[in-house]
Amino acid sequence: MDVRILEDVRKFLDRLKDDDSAKILAHLKSLEESHTEGLLIKTLKDKIKEIVVRQYRIIFFNIGGTIYIVDAFKKQSQKTPKRIIEKAEKIYKGLKTQTFLK
Repeated sequence: MDVRILEDVRKFLDRLKDDDSAKILAHLKSLEESHTEGLLIKTLKDKIKEIVVRQYRIIFFNIGGTIYIVDAFKKQSQKTPKRIIEKAEKIYKGLKTQTFLK
């Protein structure tokens, strides 16, 4: 599978300690290679999912075999903030529309 990481997520990963970013990137590589059996993946809403990596959450979805990594954050509460899920849904709907228009 093809993995596309949004620029904001790349910047977030660049600010992390090397071992944390390496762990997240290893999880993303497993996702890219469809080796998900060792990953903790939760469905947030419909097609919007998150990968749990230590105290971090990586928000993603799949459209037509391409995985879009659209947000990442350090978990500080029990629930994923509603604004993060809404942002991911907005990106999903925009990309889905573009995919159908091609």
